[in-house]
Amino acid sequence: MRSRTWAIGLGSLLLTTVLALPARANQLLFWRLDASQNRLEFKTQGAIAPQAQLIFNPQRIVIDLPGATLPANRSPIQGGAGIREIRVGQPEAGITRLVIEIAPGYTVDPSQLRVEGLDATTWQIRLQPALRFAGGGIVPPRSPVTPPPPRQPQLPPPRSPQVGRQIVVIDPGHGGPDPGAIGINGLQEAELVLDISQQVAAILRNSGLDVRMTRTADIDLDLEPRVQIAEQARADIFVSIHANALSLDRPEVNGLETYYYASQAGERLARTIHQSILSSVSIRDRGVRQARFYVIRRTTMPAVLVETGFVTGSEDSRNLANPNHRRKMAEAIARGILQYVRQN
Repeated sequence: MRSRTWAIGLGSLLLTTVLALPARANQLLFWRLDASQNRLEFKTQGAIAPQAQLIFNPQRIVIDLPGATLPANRSPIQGGAGIREIRVGQPEAGITRLVIEIAPGYTVDPSQLRVEGLDATTWQIRLQPALRFAGGGIVPPRSPVTPPPPRQPQLPPPRSPQVGRQIVVIDPGHGGPDPGAIGINGLQEAELVLDISQQVAAILRNSGLDVRMTRTADIDLDLEPRVQIAEQARADIFVSIHANALSLDRPEVNGLETYYYASQAGERLARTIHQSILSSVSIRDRGVRQARFYVIRRTTMPAVLVETGFVTGSEDSRNLANPNHRRKMAEAIARGILQYVRQN
């Protein structure tokens, strides 16, 4: 099982509850809310691969445990400030679900959600201070919680006085139970673009920009929440990062595509990032295009969607599987964003 770290933040909790259960194969053994450490812990008898998502109307954090059966004790845990309750259920056969229901008047910044796998059967959800009272308006906090990857991208030092503190939202496509495109040798879009996006964010932060990410780990997030993160942050730039796909029978199709919706500013941003990639990354040019993708159509700031290559392409899949290529791609995207910021 892959060890995973996600980001989930919830605010202060008022009690510690332990529900201990007899052990059975692939059963949820216990779930515990520890207010002193501000975390929810859970353990199963067999190995699991949790899938986390944030659901709206009403807001709740849902943790699905595929292959885990329901516990004998299903009594909900009553939450504290900002949390109505935490309960367990079974949405379908073979899946146990933990639900953290958010109290009315509060909201969650998805980029702050954090879940950590301690081992194959033990997990904890760190309840970081991302739960906010919505009445006074929400400005999602910066998320330095997830450190940048150990490989450090290199860029020429920017001219900091010209960069300022503009807000950039980086949107890694897909995530959680939605892996996005599946390519050659099982290459998954969601994993690749998260790696690239985290490196882009690290470079931009080091260059003086205020960077928000729609997700910082393998969580499920619908399209509208991604838009709302950018709108609530009053972002100056929105960049959604994806990997393309066609058919596995068409490995000859490879290349970079960059999309904008309608605005001249969006087109300038798209062309700047696109050219920056072509100038430093070995990839075919499939052009800058106009499209109606939801996240670039519904955002009000200059917004682009970058397709970093085809996971179904013989050339692109080999490159995207290479960490060094992903590092170069991240550097090029960040360089294009910085160039656009300085020129606009």
